[in-house]
Amino acid sequence: MTRLRALIGAPWVIGLCLLMMAGCASKSVRSGGNTATSQQDRGVSGQEIPNLSLSGQDGGSLRGLDKNPSEERVGSNALMAKADPDSAARQLDELRAEQAASAAAGLRDVFFAFDSFVITEEGRQALSRNAEWVKSNRGVQLKIEGHCDERGTSAYNLVLGEKRAKAARNYLVELGVPPGQLSVVSYGKERPFCKEHDESCYSQNRRAHMVVKGGR
Repeated sequence: MTRLRALIGAPWVIGLCLLMMAGCASKSVRSGGNTATSQQDRGVSGQEIPNLSLSGQDGGSLRGLDKNPSEERVGSNALMAKADPDSAARQLDELRAEQAASAAAGLRDVFFAFDSFVITEEGRQALSRNAEWVKSNRGVQLKIEGHCDERGTSAYNLVLGEKRAKAARNYLVELGVPPGQLSVVSYGKERPFCKEHDESCYSQNRRAHMVVKGGR
């Protein structure tokens, strides 16, 4: 018993106890620091601090919430792309004039077999007649539109329509039509002449359509 009391009273035992107490206090401070940081993140009131980039509190307003929906949300490009009534009317007038001129000229369209841009004998006869008219009317421009039926992808039919239009143009050039009077465009399957879903209708849509542009 006397020896145990001597050990407890020894200075090195007292120092060891002090070190152990300091270690416990240090752990408590570090834990409290984490808690303090978490509370700081939440704000003084303990509420979550909102994300300014999402709440519009960074000095501005969220796009689309401070303007009339008809003026915003659609984007500036859409505002610039609004239809011009005058332009639409002019385009309609031009289309009607082209249709009237093409009908008056009596030009014939060229029809193609399925998935083909080879000009048939009937197509060559139609183009021969068209060529004579174009050569006698040097002041006109002839637009050749390539069309397809609805089968196949849009991308594929745009290419096929272009091949059909170019085949008709090339044959007209062989017949002596100046290339400068001819232009080609492909509409693929996007502008069908007939909208029924059968072969009799498909055959009408596989064509090179002749459109007169300009006057005599």
